[in-house]
Amino acid sequence: MISIHPKLVSKITKLVLIGLAIYTMLFILFKAISYFQSVKQKENLVRDIQIQKEQTDILKNRVNEVKKKIENLEKVYIQKEELEVKIKDIFQRMSFIDFQLNYIDARKMCVDRYIIVARADYQSEKGLKAVEGILSYLGEIKKSENDENLYFVNYIAKPRQIQ
Repeated sequence: MISIHPKLVSKITKLVLIGLAIYTMLFILFKAISYFQSVKQKENLVRDIQIQKEQTDILKNRVNEVKKKIENLEKVYIQKEELEVKIKDIFQRMSFIDFQLNYIDARKMCVDRYIIVARADYQSEKGLKAVEGILSYLGEIKKSENDENLYFVNYIAKPRQIQ
């Protein structure tokens, strides 16, 4: 039979136990390091998210301020409905037997600028000049390329305080 000396068994046992203790300590150390790294990474991400949230709130506030300024600015200038009434009244007062002006539509281009679409029916050269004179009084005019009786007027509104 093979016999193993008790000192050898004791040395092997000590080596195995020391190895197991070293392995356990290294495992615990590795897990602790990875835990602290993940905690640090989480704190960094939370801080970054907080910074992004603050920047988003600042941008939202700026957008709201700009919206309020635009609303206030739009209140200063004439609205499409008011412009329509005003232009129809002008066209009705200025239309005679020789020429007839009809308001078709107005498209808002920006806060103070509209493109007015008007149809002009005229009988003579004097009627044409009168129509173009009235429309040029409102703004820069452009005649339609497809329909000679259709005009586009670039109307620029003035603020209400100045008018």
